[in-house]
Amino acid sequence: MGVEVLAARAQVERLLASKTFEGSEVHRHLLQYLSEKSLAGEADRLKEYTVGLEAFGKPSTYDPKHDSIVRLQLGRLRQKLAVYYQNEANGDDVLVSVPKGAFKLIFEPRLAHAAPVRKPDTGAWWLRLLPVVVVLAILWAATATVALVRAQRWAAPAQASWSPELEELWAPMTESSRPLLVCLGTPMFVRFPKFGFFRDPKANDWADTEKSERIAAAKRAFDDQTLPSYNFTGAGEASAAVLLAKLLSTRKQDLQVTRSNILSWQQVAADNVVFIGPPKFNVQLQATALTEEIVVEPTGIRNRKPRPGEPEFLEDHVQPGTAEGVTHALITRSQAPSGDGELLVLAGNASADTLAAAEWLTQPWHAKELVNRLRSAPGAGGKVPRHFQIVLKVAFHQGIPVETSYVFHHALAR
Repeated sequence: MGVEVLAARAQVERLLASKTFEGSEVHRHLLQYLSEKSLAGEADRLKEYTVGLEAFGKPSTYDPKHDSIVRLQLGRLRQKLAVYYQNEANGDDVLVSVPKGAFKLIFEPRLAHAAPVRKPDTGAWWLRLLPVVVVLAILWAATATVALVRAQRWAAPAQASWSPELEELWAPMTESSRPLLVCLGTPMFVRFPKFGFFRDPKANDWADTEKSERIAAAKRAFDDQTLPSYNFTGAGEASAAVLLAKLLSTRKQDLQVTRSNILSWQQVAADNVVFIGPPKFNVQLQATALTEEIVVEPTGIRNRKPRPGEPEFLEDHVQPGTAEGVTHALITRSQAPSGDGELLVLAGNASADTLAAAEWLTQPWHAKELVNRLRSAPGAGGKVPRHFQIVLKVAFHQGIPVETSYVFHHALAR
């Protein structure tokens, strides 16, 4: 093991008490279980079935072939450990890791894990990837600038007095005694400590990085250790958060803003939550037992239960290498998984469409059209349904929505 048992136990206690593991009882329990087995020398004999029974309380009929909870949570435990060592480890002498394909913890002196310092390879990989990294840095700097400019542009309308339609749209959340939380979707970047940040749009979980050819190429080129990072978001998501905060803070004094990678299940259970960004950036939306009739897919909007005259699929069209195109936004208000509380999701694939959804929920003239549409639908009885899904069509230029129109909506049963 290379580390004294007492030092290993102390490091596990430090992990359990950290902010990274706070509010994640499943991973705290799994970490504690694996540490005891590993330090007792029993981890090498562990099987997926055994872990399922002992760590997750599965019945004897549990079949790992049809239930992947152990593999899924083990992958997320690896991710949490990486996040801890990136953000919180301060002078920690022990590195704790979980090798892929194993059910044991490895304890190593932390200095032994550091990557050797050497000059980057000047071969073909380095020459190809250096411009990519530079472009990424420029793009995200530009993203931050656009977000600030856009936020300032719409600050005044958001601060304007509430219209009757805005009051009606937001009543389930503003009139509730539950705290209101705005959660900003933060995509996963791979951090190379000596070089910068890299993102593969297809890799949104740390387990996905092992299957990414782009990230594998970057690893070979940089010869550096990798860590997950959730410190960025899109211009549309950032501006949407500003619009919502400007409007809602006048009604909810306890309004808070957080980001998806640190949102706890305790907060989801106790608060009304507004999610900004697609489910791939908000893992809580992937795991909740929401039965949505309309969903965001990588290339557009899927209508699972099309009604007469409605399309089954609305495809997004983005010009390659540009911030121009026509996409779709999905607004969903539904009951929280606990049965008590409300969830509101503003999602799209191009960031600009997420901003467009926020504009329709904060600007009086858009809110008026939405309320009229919701009230006049067959079976609505002249009232706005408590839960619904709304699809918008969004044309955008330079990442800014310039034309948005209503497409259709579904009222959802409670």
